[in-house]
Amino acid sequence: MESLSIKNLKFSYTTLISSESQKKQKKTFKILDGVNLFLEKGDILCITGKSGEGKSSFLRVIAGLEKAISGELSLFGEPIKPNEWTALSMAQKGVGFVFQNDALISDLTVKDNIAVPLHYHKVGTKEEIEQKVNRALMLMLAGSFANEYPYSLSLGIRKRVAIARSWALDAKILLLDEPTAGLDKNSRINLLSLVDNLRELYKTTVIMVVSDLQVAHDLNSKISFLIDKKLTEPMYFNEAKDHENPRIRAMVR
Repeated sequence: MESLSIKNLKFSYTTLISSESQKKQKKTFKILDGVNLFLEKGDILCITGKSGEGKSSFLRVIAGLEKAISGELSLFGEPIKPNEWTALSMAQKGVGFVFQNDALISDLTVKDNIAVPLHYHKVGTKEEIEQKVNRALMLMLAGSFANEYPYSLSLGIRKRVAIARSWALDAKILLLDEPTAGLDKNSRINLLSLVDNLRELYKTTVIMVVSDLQVAHDLNSKISFLIDKKLTEPMYFNEAKDHENPRIRAMVR
Protein backbone atom coordinates (compact mmCIF):
# COMPACT_ATOMS: atom_id res chain seq x y z
CA MET A 1 0.00 0.00 0.00
CA GLU A 2 1.33 3.41 -0.99
CA SER A 3 2.39 5.59 1.92
CA LEU A 4 4.13 8.55 0.31
CA SER A 5 4.80 9.65 -3.25
CA ILE A 6 6.85 12.67 -4.32
CA LYS A 7 7.29 13.78 -7.92
CA ASN A 8 9.63 16.43 -9.30
CA LEU A 9 10.02 18.28 -6.02
CA LYS A 10 11.93 21.57 -6.24
CA PHE A 11 12.99 23.82 -3.39
CA SER A 12 15.22 26.86 -3.03
CA TYR A 13 15.69 29.69 -0.59
CA THR A 14 16.51 33.36 -1.00
CA THR A 15 18.76 35.33 1.31
CA LEU A 16 20.35 38.76 1.50
CA ILE A 17 24.09 38.99 0.83
CA SER A 18 26.54 41.88 0.74
CA SER A 19 27.86 42.83 -2.68
CA GLU A 20 31.18 44.49 -3.47
CA SER A 21 29.39 47.82 -3.26
CA GLN A 22 28.29 46.87 0.29
CA LYS A 23 24.66 46.92 -0.80
CA LYS A 24 22.45 44.06 0.29
CA GLN A 25 21.28 41.96 -2.63
CA LYS A 26 18.98 38.98 -2.82
CA LYS A 27 20.46 35.70 -3.93
CA THR A 28 18.59 32.45 -4.54
CA PHE A 29 20.13 29.08 -3.75
CA LYS A 30 18.66 25.99 -5.38
CA ILE A 31 18.55 23.13 -2.87
CA LEU A 32 16.36 20.41 -4.42
CA ASP A 33 15.83 20.09 -8.14
CA GLY A 34 13.50 17.35 -9.33
CA VAL A 35 13.44 14.97 -6.34
CA ASN A 36 11.33 11.83 -6.72
CA LEU A 37 10.49 9.28 -4.03
CA PHE A 38 7.97 6.48 -3.55
CA LEU A 39 7.50 4.57 -0.30
CA GLU A 40 5.06 1.91 0.77
CA LYS A 41 3.46 1.56 4.17
CA GLY A 42 5.97 0.35 6.76
CA ASP A 43 9.07 1.24 4.74
CA ILE A 44 12.16 2.66 6.46
CA LEU A 45 14.47 4.81 4.34
CA CYS A 46 17.73 6.48 5.35
CA ILE A 47 18.74 9.62 3.48
CA THR A 48 22.35 10.70 3.46
CA GLY A 49 24.68 13.04 1.60
CA LYS A 50 27.35 15.61 2.21
CA SER A 51 26.79 18.41 4.70
CA GLY A 52 24.78 21.28 3.22
CA GLU A 53 23.25 19.20 0.41
CA GLY A 54 19.70 19.80 1.69
CA LYS A 55 18.88 16.59 3.58
CA SER A 56 17.16 18.32 6.49
CA SER A 57 15.49 20.79 4.12
CA PHE A 58 13.96 17.85 2.28
CA LEU A 59 12.31 16.58 5.47
CA ARG A 60 11.12 20.07 6.35
CA VAL A 61 9.52 20.48 2.94
CA ILE A 62 7.63 17.19 3.28
CA ALA A 63 6.44 18.23 6.74
CA GLY A 64 5.21 21.60 5.45
CA LEU A 65 7.75 23.56 7.49
CA GLU A 66 9.28 24.89 4.25
CA LYS A 67 7.42 25.68 1.05
CA ALA A 68 8.32 23.86 -2.16
CA ILE A 69 8.65 25.83 -5.39
CA SER A 70 6.93 23.04 -7.30
CA GLY A 71 6.29 19.34 -7.20
CA GLU A 72 3.59 16.84 -6.30
CA LEU A 73 3.03 15.09 -2.99
CA SER A 74 0.59 12.28 -2.29
CA LEU A 75 -0.12 10.61 1.05
CA PHE A 76 -1.73 7.18 1.05
CA GLY A 77 -2.81 7.64 -2.55
CA GLU A 78 -4.39 11.06 -1.98
CA PRO A 79 -2.82 14.07 -3.75
CA ILE A 80 -2.09 16.98 -1.40
CA LYS A 81 -3.30 20.35 -2.62
CA PRO A 82 -0.79 23.24 -2.41
CA ASN A 83 -2.88 25.09 0.17
CA GLU A 84 -2.94 21.94 2.33
CA TRP A 85 0.83 21.50 2.24
CA THR A 86 1.37 23.26 5.58
CA ALA A 87 2.83 22.09 8.88
CA LEU A 88 -0.56 22.11 10.59
CA SER A 89 -2.32 20.23 7.82
CA MET A 90 0.46 17.65 7.39
CA ALA A 91 0.45 16.90 11.13
CA GLN A 92 -3.29 16.38 10.95
CA LYS A 93 -2.81 14.02 8.00
CA GLY A 94 -0.45 11.82 9.97
CA VAL A 95 3.03 13.20 9.23
CA GLY A 96 5.23 13.55 12.31
CA PHE A 97 8.49 15.53 12.38
CA VAL A 98 11.25 15.06 14.97
CA PHE A 99 13.90 17.78 15.18
CA GLN A 100 17.56 16.88 15.59
CA ASN A 101 17.80 18.82 18.87
CA ASP A 102 14.60 17.10 20.19
CA ALA A 103 12.89 20.51 20.81
CA LEU A 104 11.37 19.45 24.13
CA ILE A 105 9.92 22.18 26.35
CA SER A 106 12.27 22.49 29.32
CA ASP A 107 9.72 23.48 31.98
CA LEU A 108 7.24 20.67 31.18
CA THR A 109 7.51 17.09 32.33
CA VAL A 110 7.98 14.29 29.81
CA LYS A 111 4.30 13.32 29.83
CA ASP A 112 3.21 16.97 29.50
CA ASN A 113 5.62 17.45 26.58
CA ILE A 114 4.01 14.53 24.77
CA ALA A 115 0.53 15.85 25.53
CA VAL A 116 1.16 19.34 24.10
CA PRO A 117 0.39 18.55 20.42
CA LEU A 118 -2.53 16.34 21.45
CA HIS A 119 -4.15 19.22 23.32
CA TYR A 120 -3.30 21.65 20.51
CA HIS A 121 -4.97 19.48 17.88
CA LYS A 122 -7.85 18.56 20.24
CA VAL A 123 -7.59 14.87 19.46
CA GLY A 124 -9.81 13.62 22.29
CA THR A 125 -10.96 13.91 25.86
CA LYS A 126 -8.55 14.30 28.76
CA GLU A 127 -8.73 10.56 29.41
CA GLU A 128 -8.14 9.70 25.73
CA ILE A 129 -5.13 12.02 25.59
CA GLU A 130 -3.71 10.41 28.70
CA GLN A 131 -4.11 6.98 27.07
CA LYS A 132 -2.29 8.14 23.95
CA VAL A 133 0.54 9.62 26.04
CA ASN A 134 0.93 6.42 28.05
CA ARG A 135 0.92 4.26 24.93
CA ALA A 136 3.62 6.39 23.29
CA LEU A 137 5.72 6.29 26.47
CA MET A 138 5.37 2.52 26.64
CA LEU A 139 6.36 2.01 23.01
CA MET A 140 9.50 4.11 23.44
CA LEU A 141 10.29 2.52 26.83
CA ALA A 142 10.15 5.91 28.52
CA GLY A 143 7.32 5.34 31.01
CA SER A 144 9.63 5.51 34.04
CA PHE A 145 10.59 9.06 33.01
CA ALA A 146 7.01 10.36 32.67
CA ASN A 147 7.30 12.83 35.55
CA GLU A 148 10.89 13.88 34.87
CA TYR A 149 11.97 17.13 33.19
CA PRO A 150 14.08 17.15 29.99
CA TYR A 151 17.15 18.67 31.67
CA SER A 152 17.46 15.60 33.93
CA LEU A 153 17.42 13.11 31.06
CA SER A 154 20.21 11.71 28.93
CA LEU A 155 20.36 12.64 25.25
CA GLY A 156 19.18 9.17 24.25
CA ILE A 157 16.08 9.36 26.44
CA ARG A 158 15.26 12.89 25.23
CA LYS A 159 15.35 11.69 21.63
CA ARG A 160 13.06 8.79 22.49
CA VAL A 161 10.63 11.19 24.17
CA ALA A 162 10.69 13.46 21.11
CA ILE A 163 9.79 10.49 18.90
CA ALA A 164 7.03 9.50 21.34
CA ARG A 165 5.60 13.03 21.21
CA SER A 166 5.49 13.02 17.42
CA TRP A 167 4.11 9.49 17.15
CA ALA A 168 1.42 10.08 19.82
CA LEU A 169 -0.59 12.08 17.26
CA ASP A 170 -1.16 8.76 15.45
CA ALA A 171 1.60 9.59 13.01
CA LYS A 172 1.64 7.18 10.09
CA ILE A 173 4.80 8.73 8.63
CA LEU A 174 7.72 9.77 10.85
CA LEU A 175 10.41 12.16 9.62
CA LEU A 176 13.50 11.93 11.82
CA ASP A 177 16.35 14.42 11.43
CA GLU A 178 19.62 12.80 12.58
CA PRO A 179 17.93 10.82 15.39
CA THR A 180 21.16 9.08 16.43
CA ALA A 181 23.49 12.10 16.33
CA GLY A 182 25.56 12.32 19.50
CA LEU A 183 24.46 8.95 20.86
CA ASP A 184 26.81 6.24 22.06
CA LYS A 185 26.61 2.77 20.55
CA ASN A 186 24.19 1.29 23.09
CA SER A 187 21.83 4.30 23.01
CA ARG A 188 21.84 4.21 19.21
CA ILE A 189 21.02 0.51 19.09
CA ASN A 190 18.23 0.93 21.66
CA LEU A 191 16.64 3.85 19.82
CA LEU A 192 16.81 2.12 16.44
CA SER A 193 15.24 -1.05 17.80
CA LEU A 194 12.33 0.98 19.19
CA VAL A 195 11.85 2.77 15.85
CA ASP A 196 11.86 -0.60 14.12
CA ASN A 197 9.18 -1.77 16.56
CA LEU A 198 6.92 1.08 15.42
CA ARG A 199 7.32 -0.20 11.86
CA GLU A 200 6.65 -3.80 12.85
CA LEU A 201 3.67 -3.16 15.13
CA TYR A 202 1.97 -0.22 13.42
CA LYS A 203 3.44 -0.24 9.89
CA THR A 204 4.73 3.30 10.49
CA THR A 205 6.68 4.62 7.52
CA VAL A 206 9.99 6.17 8.59
CA ILE A 207 12.31 8.53 6.72
CA MET A 208 15.44 9.48 8.59
CA VAL A 209 18.34 11.72 7.70
CA VAL A 210 21.61 10.13 8.80
CA SER A 211 25.29 10.93 8.56
CA ASP A 212 26.36 7.55 9.96
CA LEU A 213 25.49 4.82 7.46
CA GLN A 214 25.92 2.23 10.21
CA VAL A 215 22.32 3.20 11.06
CA ALA A 216 21.08 1.87 7.72
CA HIS A 217 23.22 -1.22 8.14
CA ASP A 218 21.80 -1.91 11.64
CA LEU A 219 18.21 -1.44 10.45
CA ASN A 220 18.78 -3.32 7.19
CA SER A 221 17.01 -0.40 5.56
CA LYS A 222 17.53 1.09 2.13
CA ILE A 223 19.53 4.27 1.59
CA SER A 224 18.97 7.16 -0.81
CA PHE A 225 21.87 9.52 -1.50
CA LEU A 226 21.20 13.22 -2.06
CA ILE A 227 23.63 14.13 -4.83
CA ASP A 228 23.48 17.13 -7.17
CA LYS A 229 20.13 18.18 -5.66
CA LYS A 230 18.46 14.86 -6.51
CA LEU A 231 17.82 11.61 -4.65
CA THR A 232 19.20 8.35 -5.95
CA GLU A 233 17.04 5.26 -6.15
CA PRO A 234 16.92 3.53 -2.74
CA MET A 235 19.55 0.81 -2.33
CA TYR A 236 20.90 -1.44 0.39
CA PHE A 237 24.22 -0.85 2.14
CA ASN A 238 26.04 -3.61 0.25
CA GLU A 239 24.74 -2.29 -3.08
CA ALA A 240 26.00 1.19 -2.21
CA LYS A 241 29.38 -0.16 -1.16
CA ASP A 242 29.98 -1.53 -4.67
CA HIS A 243 28.05 1.15 -6.58
CA GLU A 244 29.34 2.33 -9.96
CA ASN A 245 29.14 5.96 -8.79
CA PRO A 246 32.47 6.76 -7.03
CA ARG A 247 30.81 9.49 -4.95
CA ILE A 248 28.42 6.94 -3.43
CA ARG A 249 31.25 4.51 -2.75
CA ALA A 250 33.23 7.30 -1.09
CA MET A 251 30.33 8.22 1.22
CA VAL A 252 29.95 4.59 2.24
CA ARG A 253 33.65 4.35 3.08
